[in-house]
Amino acid sequence: MARRGGWALARFVSRGNAGAIGLTVWFAVMLAVGAGLLSRHLVALPAPAKSAKLAASMAQLRRPETQGTWLAVHVLYSECRCSQRIVEHLLSGARPTDWTEVVLWVGQREPDPALARRFDVRRVAAADLARMGIEATPMLVAVDPGGLVRYSGGYTDRKQGPVIDDVRILDASRKPDLVASLPVFGCAISDRLRAELATLPAL
Repeated sequence: MARRGGWALARFVSRGNAGAIGLTVWFAVMLAVGAGLLSRHLVALPAPAKSAKLAASMAQLRRPETQGTWLAVHVLYSECRCSQRIVEHLLSGARPTDWTEVVLWVGQREPDPALARRFDVRRVAAADLARMGIEATPMLVAVDPGGLVRYSGGYTDRKQGPVIDDVRILDASRKPDLVASLPVFGCAISDRLRAELATLPAL
């Protein structure tokens, strides 16, 4: 029976089906590579939990004159296209009132001067953010006047989503109900997360 099976396979190949087999193998490989590319560019990146550790890190960002205010922290990476999109959004319209807004800026490139004129921009190192539990950008953190983290997550419901939802999120953060965190779609900034993503195929 084994001989008959081997003979049948050889006959199948000899009839010109070798090309079909090669095409099938190529398709399977491309499917695996495509799945890796898709997961790398569409997967949601981690956001830190609304923990005491994150709250303590956010408290250190407050200046004396901003104690007792609502605090919004935008974490942006200069080499990240998604972060640049958030910068354009932040500069394009009116901002919510009664909020202190801080931008934590990581990366080699200088922030847009207009951003520094409008917001409290702080240059930070990726390692400092990692110690806070922040490993990816762009990310938004909302903190109430008592220091409780009300929101920690992304700005959109999908990669390059058309609606940047920060204003709605900040408004909802002031209400009693918990605010569901949106996924973080953008760029890894910690060495740990970059190493994990490096195992996936790159464009």
